[in-house]
Amino acid sequence: MSSEIAKMLEGCVNKAIMIKLKNKRLIRGNLQAFDQHMNLILHKTEDITDNETKNLGYIILRGDNIIAVYLPDK
Repeated sequence: MSSEIAKMLEGCVNKAIMIKLKNKRLIRGNLQAFDQHMNLILHKTEDITDNETKNLGYIILRGDNIIAVYLPDK
């Protein structure tokens, strides 16, 4: 992971983020922690794919499944 991505993620700790996955799922949750492989620990997580919301709670996302990370619209 580049230092630019690490700095961006550091600024997002304890904030809501959106994650787009390789399987086309869209996940929204609060970032708790991450590592050098871009594995993410999230809580209050929801799968919001296809305009349906499914509560996932506390999850760990493997970095190699992530396509994009961004801040949700407010």
